Amino acid sequence: MTRSSDLKWMRDAIDLAKRGRMATSPNPMVGACVVRNGILVGKGYHEIYGGNHAEVNALKSAGKKAQGATLYVTLEPCSTWGKTPPCVAAIVQAGIREVVVGMLDPNPKNFGKGVAALKKAGIKVHTGVSAREVQILNEAFIKYVTKKFPFVTLKMAQTMDGKIATVTGRSRWISSKASRDFVHRLRTEQDALLVGRNTLLIDDPRLSPRAPCGKRNPAKPWRIILDPMLEASDRSRIFRGEQVTLCAVSEKILKDVRNRKRIGKRIFIPVRAKGEILDLKHLLSQLAGLGVAKLLVEGGGEVAWSFLKGGFVDKVYWILAPKIIGGRLAKTSVEGEGVRDLAKAFVFRETQMTKLGEDWLFEGRF
Repeated sequence: MTRSSDLKWMRDAIDLAKRGRMATSPNPMVGACVVRNGILVGKGYHEIYGGNHAEVNALKSAGKKAQGATLYVTLEPCSTWGKTPPCVAAIVQAGIREVVVGMLDPNPKNFGKGVAALKKAGIKVHTGVSAREVQILNEAFIKYVTKKFPFVTLKMAQTMDGKIATVTGRSRWISSKASRDFVHRLRTEQDALLVGRNTLLIDDPRLSPRAPCGKRNPAKPWRIILDPMLEASDRSRIFRGEQVTLCAVSEKILKDVRNRKRIGKRIFIPVRAKGEILDLKHLLSQLAGLGVAKLLVEGGGEVAWSFLKGGFVDKVYWILAPKIIGGRLAKTSVEGEGVRDLAKAFVFRETQMTKLGEDWLFEGRF
């Protein structure tokens, strides 16, 4: 039976974990609290990828007061060496009496091993406290370590009549400043941002997060272009700045260009393709291999349809602006061939609506 105090301290640990959302990926966000006699004596979180884990930071904060205390941690402590020493050893050495865990490590290589090691050392362990909240917090990490694929979020901003640009192609600005600020904050939490060829050629986006940030990896997020036929100009704004820009290109086209020695200074991801249509599953698999756990798709209607049709979208952020611009030839938020039967429409499992300035933000999961 879960104690009310366990829920309270786990909520605090979850709030701490959220502070690492801009810097820990592809590692999970983890927070920890050290509590002795009902009083918080130490706290910490996983601050940056490759840095100390949350448990170690919390134990350092507690110092000698950790002796005989209870450790609340959102994710099962690690029991093996990685980029840092195993947290189980630090917990045992600190003299922790009890460990309360939000959820077990979803990584098949580590699942349950940390808990088993703690119990073997004589430490009382209680698991599954606020597990659902922790799962949502680390939904990208869970998919990344279990499926070897990035967690894909599709972002779109449209008018009430479903348009993302006027008939002349003008799209600045469909959404309000509050919505654009939200998107910049969202970008800072991603490993990579992706757009299609049409968005690049028409809008010439920078895809750079410009929100005020705390601790984060300055090289992230990467920028990815779906450019199967190598049509992007070297003068495009997406190639400026510190962030890495990757071009997903048809394997055949890339081979032909290399033979003619006309590549220029770019980083390419060769992707299987049928004509000008890239194999998105092949691309996503390669991105996961490069350490991309969180991918934000910001393309136009064709790219949105391609990701939806392929079943690759995990979550959407849909911004609805209270505007109508009309135009039967104006671009819409989702194009492609569409579904032929309403029974095959894409339905969201969990939804949430939030007001953003003049706009509404719809958040949904598949």
